[in-house]
Amino acid sequence: MKQFTKAIIVTLLLLAIASMELFAQGAVEQTNTATLSKKMELSAVDFEKDSVQTIKDAYQSEIEAYQAKYESIYNKMVESYKAGNVDDYFDAKGMLRNLECPEISQEQTEILVKRIENEKDEAAKADLANWLYENSNYYMPTLTFTKEDGADDGHTHFSFHYEIASEPGSTVIVPEMRRSFGNDGIFAGWGTEDGKVLYEAGQEIKMPYSDQVLYAVYKTGVMFNDSITGFESFEDGETVKVPELTAPDDSYVFLGWYDARGNKAEDTVTVEKGQSKVFTAVWKSVLIEEVRTRHYKGLAVPTDKAVDLAFSIFNQGSANTGKLTVTLVSENGEALKNISGELSTKGVRVGEEKSGSFRIVANGNSGDVINANIVVADEDGNSWSTPVSLTIK
Repeated sequence: MKQFTKAIIVTLLLLAIASMELFAQGAVEQTNTATLSKKMELSAVDFEKDSVQTIKDAYQSEIEAYQAKYESIYNKMVESYKAGNVDDYFDAKGMLRNLECPEISQEQTEILVKRIENEKDEAAKADLANWLYENSNYYMPTLTFTKEDGADDGHTHFSFHYEIASEPGSTVIVPEMRRSFGNDGIFAGWGTEDGKVLYEAGQEIKMPYSDQVLYAVYKTGVMFNDSITGFESFEDGETVKVPELTAPDDSYVFLGWYDARGNKAEDTVTVEKGQSKVFTAVWKSVLIEEVRTRHYKGLAVPTDKAVDLAFSIFNQGSANTGKLTVTLVSENGEALKNISGELSTKGVRVGEEKSGSFRIVANGNSGDVINANIVVADEDGNSWSTPVSLTIK
């Protein structure tokens, strides 16, 4: 019965490990591990005192011995299969399963990390760090960015925790703070627990060789920032002069500096000692785009026929426009009639686009050019316009 069972098992294994025979054909001859040139074993290495090269050589020696032993057992498993010896085959397979690959332990890794930190030569430091990163499962430098903020009343709590784990020396980007203004003041960057700023948000830095914890650093004072021009200023005095801004182009109307509650900063800003204020530049700006005639190519129009003149309005400023009126002003008198009259909208939000169209009738001879302007105006007297040139078909 036992021989019969073995025969069945061998038959079933023929299909299961057919690919193994192909692999075995290309395998090198069995290596007698006892004949390998002996180097210092990893367990005998003093990770604190022995040279880095000695540690590397010992680890490489054990890896090579492991590979040779693995290959030897594997070849034995293949030979057992070819000979139909199922017991020896499964014995060898079990040995492979239980064969432990050499590794650098967590304790050994921690010792080498300390050596990296104490190494004066940058090239040697980088070399050891890269080698350890490739060969130890316990070496993964981590940057931790953290912030804990609890209000005195016990009802408000803000926390921020962000980790970056990467290869030492690789480039990483310092994260932004989700809340730049809070009870502690104005977010200034990331640094030591005692308030020294080491890195600014968005800065590209090199991954350190060991774990590092960075804390959100806040300062008290007055901050001005503008998303349109990219202007940013921080002053830590108690009386700060309000900065002036230059508009990116003529389409921008500067409305002033405002805080989160809608208070406008005039010539100077005064804050109590230890307090902070943040002001944001507010701009109005409207773009008139995509002017075209519907159902006709370009801005060509037939004479004496109603045509739709379409356009879009885009709010590229940092404030909602409020109510807008849109008019079409002809420069050629009765040659262009606006049947639809003045258009209006309750407003366009920041980053929003709205479309509209005038119903027009143009009169003239083929080839005549009729000039006009689309004018957009708000309730504060600001206006924006774009020229339109229509050609009679």
